[in-house]
Amino acid sequence: METLSRRSAISLALATPLLTVKWRPAAAAALPDYYPADYSGVIEASKAESGILVYSNVGEMNWRPVLQQFSALYPWIKVQTLDLSSNEVFERYYAEQATGKSAVDMVVSHSAATWLDFVDKGNAEPFQSAEDSHLPDWSRPAPNIYTISVDPYVIAYNKLLLPEAQWPKSIGDIVKLVKDNPGQFDRKIATGQPMASAASQNMMAHYVNAVGEERALAEFSALGPISDLYRSAGPIMEKITTGEYLIGYRLSGIQLFPLIADPTRASVLGWAFPADGTLMLMRHIAMAKTVKNRNSTRLLIDFVLSRDGQVALASGGLMPYRSDVSLPDGPNGYTYQKIAQQIGEKNIIRTTFEPRLLRPPQELVDKVNAAYKVQG
Repeated sequence: METLSRRSAISLALATPLLTVKWRPAAAAALPDYYPADYSGVIEASKAESGILVYSNVGEMNWRPVLQQFSALYPWIKVQTLDLSSNEVFERYYAEQATGKSAVDMVVSHSAATWLDFVDKGNAEPFQSAEDSHLPDWSRPAPNIYTISVDPYVIAYNKLLLPEAQWPKSIGDIVKLVKDNPGQFDRKIATGQPMASAASQNMMAHYVNAVGEERALAEFSALGPISDLYRSAGPIMEKITTGEYLIGYRLSGIQLFPLIADPTRASVLGWAFPADGTLMLMRHIAMAKTVKNRNSTRLLIDFVLSRDGQVALASGGLMPYRSDVSLPDGPNGYTYQKIAQQIGEKNIIRTTFEPRLLRPPQELVDKVNAAYKVQG
């Protein structure tokens, strides 16, 4: 009979709320057989370090199951996470680095343009994860940078107020609804501000590149004039629930899935991965050049990238992408592979570090803003 490793047992007991496993600590952590032979030396060396400081745009709720499991594996390592905006992660890092007093060990963010600056300035400490060979090539967008999760952007709608025949499964469906029902959806649709930040510009550039400028601008011109714009998906979800809005699009899935885990919300909120192009915002991780606790930081990055770390991230509301992660069906049970099977790999649009897509040309920014009636 197959036995659970210590790491797997912790993963089941702490990170997967739908399963209950009684776990008794083993004498030592069972490491995967593909880990370096000297990895036990990394673990031992971490005991002399002072913990880990992480700057990230990942909230405490998202980190909690990951850090619970990590602490169970390495109880002597204390992890402090500071929750910042995607750009603030780097702004604070540079400000402290300039003073020579930075103590940051690890950074996590999804702002690709600022990541590329970070790499170009030599701030990513050379590092190869023990999990490297078990990750897809696209998850390593630049040297020493890894992807920890994917953030799919979805459609949400009020399924009590919309007839089932109008439940949209794609952006094309929403455009058709608007055109076929003049006036019905004016100011009853909402989305994120399309060019308000480096991350949103990166997403829009990738979307236009994937579907073609002609189609993209036609969609923006149809939906832009009747859409209300927000900086965050949270208020849009609330207003769809109350019926103020009928449909929201290009909304972060990791903000939706915790809501529909509530049966009451799920009875109101319908949703879909856009079948004609689902954007996925990559969330990346790196050991910082200012690292003070290299061994401890290596252990945490390796854990986050491991199968069990990815399961823990899912429990915290982020979406795993490793092919060996299998989750129970349900709102928090989606993985990259499940989405690809549902809508087709060709309909997934991943953000990248491709320079021409990091910062769209001003001409495209102006066209998108004009379609959405955004000034300046």
